Amino acid sequence: MSNIHYGLIAGVPLKDFEKGKHPHLYIYIKNSDGDSFRVAANVEDYDHSEVSFAHVKDLKADFLSHLTAIENGNLGLQTSKESGALDYIKGGFVSKEQFSTMSKEALSNTLIDIIKPYINAQDGSRLIAYGSRFPGGIHDIHMNQGRLHQPEESYQDGALVLYDATNNQYEGLFFHFHTQTLSV
Repeated sequence: MSNIHYGLIAGVPLKDFEKGKHPHLYIYIKNSDGDSFRVAANVEDYDHSEVSFAHVKDLKADFLSHLTAIENGNLGLQTSKESGALDYIKGGFVSKEQFSTMSKEALSNTLIDIIKPYINAQDGSRLIAYGSRFPGGIHDIHMNQGRLHQPEESYQDGALVLYDATNNQYEGLFFHFHTQTLSV
């Protein structure tokens, strides 16, 4: 089954972040035309449990080769490896040992600290958010498979990927809920 809303939004992070009583941290990014998008990253599950988080500082992954040709903006992806879509289980770019849980506040602050160096970057550095697109933004920035007794949703996982243009290096921010497993 293909998710017609799956894709990515790429752009330069703005200094505006929004924390609240909701389970998300909202990150704002702008594309090359100056249009802004809202990225809704879960920092808490809807049942108020902690989210598992992995920060891969020097990310190496096959899907990164697709990013060099992508402009800043909004792009739909086919739910397949060939399109550059993400799959935590099949992709091999993050392992369960890299994940740890954090409180909502600690995870929000960690994300802000990681993203801060990319704010208003003028050197080609940017943030790429994978997930389910909606008008003006993107959400489901987390693993979207691995729940017991639910159909597999291969190549529809979400994440935040940061590109450091000065060092030509990627870092990945990956999330999953306690009800999900990274095993097949």
